Amino acid sequence: MKNQPLVIRKNVNFDSVTIRAFWDVNGDENYINRWPRDRKLLFSENTLVIVYTEKGNGIIELDDKKQIKIRGNTLVFLEPKTIKSYWCDGLIWKLFWIEIYIDPKIKSFVKINNVINIDNHRHFEIQFDELLANFGNDDDIVSFYAASLFNKIFFEWLVMINNEPHSKSYKNVKFIIEEMHQRLSDNWKVKSMAEFVGCSEQHLRKQFITHTGKSPKDYYLQLKLDIALGVLKRGNKNISQVAYELGFSDGFHFSNVFKKRFGYPPSSVKPLNNTTRELITTDPSAQ
Repeated sequence: MKNQPLVIRKNVNFDSVTIRAFWDVNGDENYINRWPRDRKLLFSENTLVIVYTEKGNGIIELDDKKQIKIRGNTLVFLEPKTIKSYWCDGLIWKLFWIEIYIDPKIKSFVKINNVINIDNHRHFEIQFDELLANFGNDDDIVSFYAASLFNKIFFEWLVMINNEPHSKSYKNVKFIIEEMHQRLSDNWKVKSMAEFVGCSEQHLRKQFITHTGKSPKDYYLQLKLDIALGVLKRGNKNISQVAYELGFSDGFHFSNVFKKRFGYPPSSVKPLNNTTRELITTDPSAQ
């Protein structure tokens, strides 16, 4: 057994990213923000907006009238001064809206306005749960830990972005998933999915299992159920309405698959008290 020394040839600065504001948002069909009307912070140099979407769909319009379509399990980095408005484009848009101060050297590695697919989304959901649990703690050590955890997540994103697969099979799966988000009210069959990307059903199933660990049918069902949970937490639609809008044949079938997925029936879901939570605002101009 050999002791292999770890040689660091450059100084590493872990204070390259600082959270300026952090919002936990659960938007519905009526959710919309227009800038500068609804912006709570003054614009500042060396800042970035990060939109991390867990569920649903949204659209972000930039000042050049370009529209960026957002779906669940994606990430996008934006220049704050270029944002004109953003809104929910469907039943829900569950997202984290984060504004950061960033070192210009680190910013050079960021791909602006590119929607990035997050394959291992459960990994980041767990980390965000831990992050949220430690925000706002009066203990300085816990606050430092939360800040360090966010830095870890941020740099994981950068590594993931710069190592995103480019194979045809990955692109097929990504394309199908994007289309699934647009067909939540349909009963899209695997045969039609395969025709959509020009391959056989068997080949598409293999591609999905390789890149997601699930068959296209199971992925589509899980996507619908995750959206259903988000809509029920909003509290503005009943079970029958949710089942109908997500393409289920009836409320009974919907309740059965929902309970199988989450371990409890949809009738047990309690609506959230707040649709938007301001978790951090460090800028005095926002007060």
